[in-house]
Amino acid sequence: DWACTKDNVTGLIWEVKTTSGLRNMNHTYTWYSTNAATNGGNAGGVGTDTCGGSLVAAPYNNQCNTQNYAAAVNAATLCGASDWRVPTRKELLTLMHAGATNPSIDTAYFPNTNTATWWTNSTYVADPAYAWIVYFGNGVSDAYGKSGGYFVRLVRGGQ
Repeated sequence: DWACTKDNVTGLIWEVKTTSGLRNMNHTYTWYSTNAATNGGNAGGVGTDTCGGSLVAAPYNNQCNTQNYAAAVNAATLCGASDWRVPTRKELLTLMHAGATNPSIDTAYFPNTNTATWWTNSTYVADPAYAWIVYFGNGVSDAYGKSGGYFVRLVRGGQ
């Protein structure tokens, strides 16, 4: 068992999901960012408790969103680091395993990965109420409404 995986090709370090606690594979989040440089003028949805009570305490206030999740993981210093963030669309697509489906990711390095929709930090330029996702069932990437509840896997390094 490990908490992080380094991609030796990109140099990125990725969060590995768990079956319990803060990084539980079944927790979902709305897309939310107060950073005007990435949110396209639409911060997204603050969320409700869709993450098993893991963000109950202040300042998170049971708001399960991507910004709060990254802040909580940084406060916990996952793998000794506090610079975790939601990946860009391009970064998340680097995890696609062309020879695998359901999920289309190498589960030897990324166990506990749901065959589902995962957030990127990339706002959809044509409509800032949407952000890019990657669907790990078949590797499709599309834009979904920021208020939807989807999964998130954090990354560090790169950019």
